[in-house]
Amino acid sequence: MTDGNGALLTSVARMYYLDGLGQNEIATIFGVSRSTISRLLTAAREQGIVRISVDEYDPRDHELEARLIERFGLRRAIVVRNVGDDGTHLRRTVGYFAAPVVAGWIEELGSIGVAGGRTIGQLIHFMEPRTAGRHLDVVQLMGSIGSAPSSIEASELSRTLARRFQGSFHTINAPAYMDDPRNRDLLMSHSQIRTVWSLLPALDMTLVGIGTLEDSIFVERQVLGQAELEMLRAQGAVGEICGRFFDARGEECESHLRDRVIGVELETLRQSKNVIAIASGNTRSAAIRAAMTGGLIHGLVIDDGGAASILAEAAPELQVGGSMGTTHAG
Repeated sequence: MTDGNGALLTSVARMYYLDGLGQNEIATIFGVSRSTISRLLTAAREQGIVRISVDEYDPRDHELEARLIERFGLRRAIVVRNVGDDGTHLRRTVGYFAAPVVAGWIEELGSIGVAGGRTIGQLIHFMEPRTAGRHLDVVQLMGSIGSAPSSIEASELSRTLARRFQGSFHTINAPAYMDDPRNRDLLMSHSQIRTVWSLLPALDMTLVGIGTLEDSIFVERQVLGQAELEMLRAQGAVGEICGRFFDARGEECESHLRDRVIGVELETLRQSKNVIAIASGNTRSAAIRAAMTGGLIHGLVIDDGGAASILAEAAPELQVGGSMGTTHAG
């Protein structure tokens, strides 16, 4: 039985693709091994006997993108259609389909800042290695959350992105939260951290995640306890970016935590050129709306369910004016 027998290849392919027989069943019919049938099916595809076509599918919901841009004055929006479950599968779906678009943006940049986060992690994971149009500087935006950095830490994601684009990586060798303000200030005065911090205001693009009090990596990793969460709730906190908690207006909460955190300042984000939030799910709607209201982000990558939730719950008084410049859907 040879792979060059066209009739054999066609019959095996028909049994498998049209008649729905399994490879083991076909192997029994022809008296050969399953691996032989697998090889014949491969040969049938290579020789054009089997031609597989897939209907055109646009993974993006351009209508929701346009509505987000118009409603909140965003510069960019990517809304990915969700066809799977929530949680990990949803983050992977958003990351997979948004990765080529965001990678195209990055190719035009000279510098980018990167925060930590699970959906950002999936986005960067699915980016294909490529060379940016010019040399790319990747800057870590916040300190490490734990003593054993995970794959979704800002440090690891920044290093991975720099490797993908053959760029340079600028790291912050510090924890996200110090024990007290004095030690934080002392560490921030170190020349290595001051050098990295001086890069933040001039970044061409910034990728951040948005957390909530109910779904916070800082609580999950036991950096913040219940007492801190209750204090933040009392101060009206609805969201978090790089360890900095903010209220419904996008203003940083006046807590002792703000004097202990090592992460990009919210005012720096507000004054930045292009801050893109990467998120998934509909549990962060209030936090994302607050970030848009306060001008902390200028673009959004999210799933269609999350986008619809943001639009459905947005009150007119929380809309952002059209002061963000020319808008487009990326």
